[in-house]
Amino acid sequence: MDFSDAKFTTIRHRNLWGQWTFVFEKSKLCCLRYSPEESGEVRPSAVQACTYAVADIDANLPPSVSRAYRKAVQQLNEYLAGKRHEFSIPYKLYGTDFQVKVWEALKEIPYGETRSYKDVAEMVGSPKATRAVGGALHENPIPLILPCHRVIGKAGALVGFGLGLDMKRRLLVIEGAIPQEMLLE
Repeated sequence: MDFSDAKFTTIRHRNLWGQWTFVFEKSKLCCLRYSPEESGEVRPSAVQACTYAVADIDANLPPSVSRAYRKAVQQLNEYLAGKRHEFSIPYKLYGTDFQVKVWEALKEIPYGETRSYKDVAEMVGSPKATRAVGGALHENPIPLILPCHRVIGKAGALVGFGLGLDMKRRLLVIEGAIPQEMLLE
């Protein structure tokens, strides 16, 4: 989806994890993107991420967007610190009917648990559509909020995450879904 239309507000936010780009339509989050630090050497603790990620550049935003942005950053901080298990950020999804169905199904995967692509295909009533599920997950516009990082390969392998496998591993460790020793892999 192209979010360059004037109806969208784009806000770039940097913390120790890297740069996050939030896109809102009025007060609804439409897109969340992540770019790691360019050096590749930054490996923040959850506490550091929470400490340094402050919503402080919203002075020129419309009030509804400013409130939504501050709430999104606060909840992202809490999640990265392991203090939030679910997000309550209003969002608006742009995608095909199948994509939206897959993205909404992700909310049913509990914090700290994982599901396979096949499991998600079955959740949306298309048990043979594992590849299509993977394609939909790759296009997830609001990862973390709709937790596609909780979807793993059939044999338990960490595969296919748009924000990178290192980020997927770190998020699953924060949630306790995989042991911390896997960060060293």
